[in-house]
Amino acid sequence: MLRPLILIIALGSGGAAAWIAAQETAPQPAVVESAPTATVTTAVLVAARGVPRGQRMNPEDFRWQTWPAGDVPSEFIERGAQPDALDKFTGYFANRAISAGEPIASWSLAAQQSGFLAGSLMPGMRAVAINVNAQSTAGGFILPHDRVDVLHTMKAAREPGSSEVRSRTILRGVRVLAIDQTTEDTESGTVLGKTATLELTDPQVEAVTAAEATGTLSLSLRPFNENPDQASMMDMEPTKTIRVRRGTSVEDAVIN
Repeated sequence: MLRPLILIIALGSGGAAAWIAAQETAPQPAVVESAPTATVTTAVLVAARGVPRGQRMNPEDFRWQTWPAGDVPSEFIERGAQPDALDKFTGYFANRAISAGEPIASWSLAAQQSGFLAGSLMPGMRAVAINVNAQSTAGGFILPHDRVDVLHTMKAAREPGSSEVRSRTILRGVRVLAIDQTTEDTESGTVLGKTATLELTDPQVEAVTAAEATGTLSLSLRPFNENPDQASMMDMEPTKTIRVRRGTSVEDAVIN
């Protein structure tokens, strides 16, 4: 009885050992690594070197820069859309200073050399000058290319004989193009002038012109890290002007 039991145990141990050996020598399944997805790219036209405003563009001023396809802003010059751009824009003039490696926007080049201010305007924008002084330009610390808010101050009369001065913000984030004839930052860091030229849309030009006719305008300097991409016009209450006569004197009052 003992001998058959020993035989059964021996056979079981041998079978287990053979199974373990087979598992260790069996080939392991290959690990298949998925290939990385290739990024589809295109190329955009950039400045090969720094270009000052007004310079006539030469072939060596351009180069193509790899750019992710499908992520190209509409104002950039893409090689797929304009493969002859190097030849096409040779001889054009830079409307503004362009840094080395900066993508060239289509509106930053002009076939003819134009005045600086016209070339500096963004597409669809207009330039309008307003009367200012040191007090209304933050003591002269508002410089070209700063962003400002425009405030309108006027005398408002609720009833004849009673008047008050009111001030409200009518525009936010407006780009300053120039102070008098100064269009660039100065070493002194201040510019005192009698006019400030602002970059505005057509409706904003109308609002500023009307506001200046009924009061005075002041500029409030915005921090650099709070500058928006474009100016916005605030909702304004409707206004009405009435004429008040006091004896021989006549006074116009704005009711809003």
